[in-house]
Amino acid sequence: MRPIWILLSILILIVAFQYQNIAAFIGIELALKGFKELDKNSDGIIQKSEWPGLGFSLVDLNGDNIASKDELKELIKEFSREFSWQNDVNERYNLPDQLIKGSFISSSMSIPVGYYIYIPDSYNKQPQKDFRTVYYLHGGRPGNEARSVYISNFIHTIFKDNSIEPALYIFVNGGELSHYNSEQKDSNGEDIFIKELIPHIDSKYRTINHRSSRGLEGFSQGGRGVTRYMFKYPELFSSVSAGGGSYMIERLIQKNNGFEDDPRDDDQEIYYVGKGNDAWSLAKEYKVSKEHNIKFLLWSGELDPNLTSIQEYAAYLNELEIDHSLLVLDDVEHNPFAFYEKGGENLIRFHLGD
Repeated sequence: MRPIWILLSILILIVAFQYQNIAAFIGIELALKGFKELDKNSDGIIQKSEWPGLGFSLVDLNGDNIASKDELKELIKEFSREFSWQNDVNERYNLPDQLIKGSFISSSMSIPVGYYIYIPDSYNKQPQKDFRTVYYLHGGRPGNEARSVYISNFIHTIFKDNSIEPALYIFVNGGELSHYNSEQKDSNGEDIFIKELIPHIDSKYRTINHRSSRGLEGFSQGGRGVTRYMFKYPELFSSVSAGGGSYMIERLIQKNNGFEDDPRDDDQEIYYVGKGNDAWSLAKEYKVSKEHNIKFLLWSGELDPNLTSIQEYAAYLNELEIDHSLLVLDDVEHNPFAFYEKGGENLIRFHLGD
C-alpha cells in the first residue's frame, strides 16, 4: 500500500473516532472521494480548487491554498494525541515569545494542569499596572490547552495598535470531555477551570480580579462551553464571545434530559452532562434571575455548517429578550484561525467594549 493511502486511512479513522466533529468537514470528503481522485492534476497535492466541499482550511495549515502530504501528517499528529492535562504546542507553529507555558497543581487531583498565557509587552514595561483577562476555550475533544494557541499570533499583531488596551489571554484545557464535568470520563474540566485555574491566574499574575475586567471566549465545543458558563457563572464574566458552536447539539441535550448523543459522528458512547445543563435551558433560567448584565457576542463564518443553529439560537435569545449581537464573516469556514485572521480585531475590541 502506498504511504499516502496509509496516511489517508489513518486520517479517516482519527477523524471519525478521535476528533468527532471534523468528520463532517474533512473525513467524509476524503473517504468518499479519496486523495487520488481529489488530486485531479496528479501532482501529489490537493489544491483548494480541487476540494469539492467545506473544511479545506482545516487541512491547509499554512494558508497557501494547497493541502500537502506534510499537512495531512500534521493533522494526524495533532488529533491522534491521547488526553493529557499537560500538552505541548505543535512544533510547526511559529508563536510569539509572549506566549508562555504555565501549570499549577490541581487541588482536587493533585497533579499538574497546563495552560498557555499570552502576556503583552506592556505587562513587563508597566509593573504597577493590573491587566484584564480573557479566557479562551478550545474546540474539539479531548481537551488540549495547546490546540488554539496559534491565535496568539493574531492577538500579538492586533495589540500593536496602541488604541487597543492589551489583556492577558489564557488558553484553557477543557478536560477529557471538553468543558464538562464528567463522571463517565472521571474528568472535571468545568470545575478545574472555574474553581482552580481562574483563582490561580488571579494569584500568580497582575490581573484585575473583577468580573468587569474578565472576558470569556471559545470556539465550537468551546463556543458551546462559554455559553453555558456565561449563564451559570454570570458573577465571573462581563463579556462572552461564542464562536462556531452547535446549538443544535445543545438543543438535543435539552430534549434528551441531559444526555448527549451526537448524531454527526460514529461514537457509540452517550454522555450524561446533566439535565438542564444546556445553552437553551440555562438561558431561560438566566432570564428569570437576571443577576448580572453580560455582553454576549455570537460569531461564525458564513460557510460554517453550524451557522444555521447559531442563527436559531440568536432568535431564541431575542424571544427571551437577552441582549446579544451576531457577527458573521464572509468566506470563512468552521475555522477559528481563519476567523481571527480576518476578524480577530472585532473580537478583541468586543471585550474592551469598543
